[in-house]
Amino acid sequence: MSERFYFDIENGEEILLDEEGVEASSLEEAMNEARSVIEEMAAEVTGDNPGDLWTLVVRASDGSLVGRLPIKN
Repeated sequence: MSERFYFDIENGEEILLDEEGVEASSLEEAMNEARSVIEEMAAEVTGDNPGDLWTLVVRASDGSLVGRLPIKN
């Protein structure tokens, strides 16, 4: 059975909430998807400030934190 996971982005000052989420059959699948999302968004998120520290926060459908991955450019 699949579950919905949400990928929020934060930098200690801002939090960008994922309102859509993704369906995944396991936490492992969700974390793999999160890693691929990081590769796609690294340059976009860090933009003009490549030194800023951003983190991709993975939430389960119940809102609980299930993973954190640094976003590096």
